[in-house]
Amino acid sequence: MNFEKTKAPAVDHSVMILDILAASTYPLTLSEICESTGISPATGHRVVNALLHHQLVAQDPNRKKSYCIGSRIFQISSTIYNKQSLIPYFYPIAEILKNEIHKPIFLSVPIGNKVVLVSKVDNLSNNGLNLYIGKTMGFHEDAAGKAILAMRPQASWKNYLAEELGLERGDSEYDDLLLALERAHRLGYATSTGTSQKSTHFLAAPVLNLRNEPIAAISAVIDGDFLSAQDARGYSKFIVQAARQLSSRVI
Repeated sequence: MNFEKTKAPAVDHSVMILDILAASTYPLTLSEICESTGISPATGHRVVNALLHHQLVAQDPNRKKSYCIGSRIFQISSTIYNKQSLIPYFYPIAEILKNEIHKPIFLSVPIGNKVVLVSKVDNLSNNGLNLYIGKTMGFHEDAAGKAILAMRPQASWKNYLAEELGLERGDSEYDDLLLALERAHRLGYATSTGTSQKSTHFLAAPVLNLRNEPIAAISAVIDGDFLSAQDARGYSKFIVQAARQLSSRVI
């Protein structure tokens, strides 16, 4: 596993175990967990027992001495999901947008220095996308993140580029991202190209609250090896309109 450890090994081990259980299609025994994570059996046993106590992990009745994700994970997820009060308003707006541009539509929200996909309305002709509820990316990696960051004060752009990415003025990546944010702020929408699927492009517009602060972004996925400026403008007018409609629902 590619996992960056911190100075809190107990937390690191807990996260590693939860990650491996969430990714597995079947319950895992302690030996399988330890083999997959590299955690020693003694440590694995202590951590799993602690996770069992807190209901973050559960024993599976169908496979002897095996473990799966516990009920408390679903309780936490459900609580967070229900706090996203935009989601009920998003669906009807996204359905209209999907029918207008015939593309998958997504809703993302900022959490810390990341943007998280929290809802989607799929176009049935686009099933190969690796976009799922809970997918998390940095602001700079995705059009939704750029659209959100671009509507924040410019000082926060530079802080993000310097502190989160370790970039300095004069670096080509710093300058490129700064230009992309300036453009997104000016146009009212952002674009990006998929890293794993170069023929996939993303357009996103920010959702604003009454203080004109970005609280989410609506995005769409456009297939094709090249997205012209004219095509981007054509799609973006519908996406911006949808984002404004959702903004008007914010109290």
